[in-house]
Amino acid sequence: MKKIGIADVHNFLRAIILLGFASLIGYLVLTGDILLYVTPKLTIYLKIAGIGLLVVSLFQFYISFISLKREVIVCNCGHDHDHDHGHGHEDDDHHSHEPSRSLWKNVLIYGMFLLPLLLGSLLPNKALAGSLANQRGMNLGGVSVNGGSAPAELVELEGNEDPAIRSLFKTEPYNKDYAKLGMVLYQQNVIEMKDEWFIEKLQAMNTFADNFKGKTIKITGFVYREDGMPESQFIIGRMAMTHCIADISPYGIIVDSPDASQFENDSWITVTGTIDSTTFHELKVIKIDVDQIEPAHVSNVPYVYPDWNFASKL
Repeated sequence: MKKIGIADVHNFLRAIILLGFASLIGYLVLTGDILLYVTPKLTIYLKIAGIGLLVVSLFQFYISFISLKREVIVCNCGHDHDHDHGHGHEDDDHHSHEPSRSLWKNVLIYGMFLLPLLLGSLLPNKALAGSLANQRGMNLGGVSVNGGSAPAELVELEGNEDPAIRSLFKTEPYNKDYAKLGMVLYQQNVIEMKDEWFIEKLQAMNTFADNFKGKTIKITGFVYREDGMPESQFIIGRMAMTHCIADISPYGIIVDSPDASQFENDSWITVTGTIDSTTFHELKVIKIDVDQIEPAHVSNVPYVYPDWNFASKL
């Protein structure tokens, strides 16, 4: 067995880094924390990546151990040669050259991989809530009160629903999916804003806000306040993730309660109340007149996800 050289150190470092990333992905998948970073539909790709990194790291370890067992022949050229290499020195390119011995260069290169690995391993996995809403602003899903361009011709949906209900949800052709969902929600005794179709329900109710006045709604989320809101109001919100943590956005509904000041920002509550409408930043949006507020536990994965094919499932 030859003595350990600089090339062997590099080989083992690369193997350890690859194994570290594979282990981190495996840990996140097994604990379920992977859903704090990507949507459920993308987890399969991370699982495949983790398996791939594991295979490559094991192969790198194998190469590293094999290289240590090779017999080294020393010649007058000043280079070490494996036993199965020739000794012709006509072309210096035939010699194996060791990796760079520059300390700063190696620290920079390996640091680019070790830093995210260490941060991912040591920092707590925590969902983002009101802190991000402060930066990006809350999306209430409202409709502009300024009108804008002339309204398109309204169409009535086809189906077996009561003609009176279909008449309430006449809409532009591009809003037919939300009108269809709106009719489903309209016929429910209590509209429950669960994780599934959270964004779609919010959009449907805001598109047809007048139809939902007086309806009972129940929603769980975090408390958020924007500058300029009256003391009797706050927003109950959820964070929505489209693909990964880089694109998350806050969505919510205004809550009106005389006891609003009792609830701190970022605290999780369940609100039951009656739907009404209001104007916020020149948008007509729904709001909730509170009947009951209860403390709520934060779920392990407090994000909601858009469903682009929700209409086909109605």
